Amino acid sequence: MKLSKKDLSLIQKESILAAEAAGKLILKYYQKQFKVKEKARSSLVTEADINSEALIQKRLKKKFPDFHFLGEESGKILSSDNDAPMWHVDPLDGTTNFVHGFPMFCVSIGLAVGNKPVSGVIHVPVLNETYHAALGLGAYKDSKKIAVSKRKKFSDCLLTTGFAYMKSSHELSPEILKFELAHLKARAVRRPGAAAIDLAYVAAGIFDGFWERNLSSWDVCAGMILVTEAGGKVTDYSGNPASLNKAEILATNKLIHQEMLDIVGEKKKAPELGASLT
Repeated sequence: MKLSKKDLSLIQKESILAAEAAGKLILKYYQKQFKVKEKARSSLVTEADINSEALIQKRLKKKFPDFHFLGEESGKILSSDNDAPMWHVDPLDGTTNFVHGFPMFCVSIGLAVGNKPVSGVIHVPVLNETYHAALGLGAYKDSKKIAVSKRKKFSDCLLTTGFAYMKSSHELSPEILKFELAHLKARAVRRPGAAAIDLAYVAAGIFDGFWERNLSSWDVCAGMILVTEAGGKVTDYSGNPASLNKAEILATNKLIHQEMLDIVGEKKKAPELGASLT
């Protein structure tokens, strides 16, 4: 299915409304008592995650009944149109932060045609910030256009990363080495714990680069289009074009991309995600 700029504008509008409505719902639970369960890979899920996704799915299904839907909590829901775009939704990215009262969490709604992100919205409820972008339409924070940073001296750069679902030394040690190398060369490295926010902040020029492994398509779909529309670059650790079905991502302001590849780059192929489009 080919989407026109008019289509994408409507998709953006409805995605923003859905994300902000979900954000309001999430805040009703924040710093209050709610049920928490542990899922596979030692991640957490709460009532807020489940109810946020249900709200988003209902709103998007009403407006775009022929689109496929892939949510972190509900899984894949296919429409009758095999060629339709697919939503990639994380109803509460940063659930562990949310459970512990750390305000770095968000709602992430991305849309992809095949394996290519074409629209993305990331809403940060506590800060009441909404980052959004669509293919060919630019990237915005609320109504203000945003762009990646212009920093090219690596020692001036602020980077961000994460260690999603790594519970063994075998998995974690190579990532800690990357962290150490980046920390020694850059101004500083942060680890907020919500990949979608990390990507939104690269798009907005706050962070200059972000890398992480073991992510799913709902973690990165919205952020990928945000970074590229803001003038940045998104690849895997080998410098190949980024893909929704790869478990690694490197996003930068373009200017430091090669230096970041020198730190995180690996020749071996990244494993495919279980929640991919293929």
